[in-house]
Amino acid sequence: MALAATLRRTGGSITLSIPKAVAQALAVDAGSVVELEVSGRTLSVTPARRSLADRLAASPGSPDEWARDESLADGPVGRELL
Repeated sequence: MALAATLRRTGGSITLSIPKAVAQALAVDAGSVVELEVSGRTLSVTPARRSLADRLAASPGSPDEWARDESLADGPVGRELL
């Protein structure tokens, strides 16, 4: 996919707006962290890989906070512990 984008000045920085189709293809959204790599006159943008520690820090801390669906509301039927 090859698209053109216009750079804009924002304060002391230059901003590159990523077209919606590119953001969807990269599975990124506003607030996503990306890695920038410059090679000669080529700029590469890739979604940043989050470490396991970062993923765990962002996840709910205890099973009580986990999202539950209705199939778990009926209780145990044997000798299992929930």
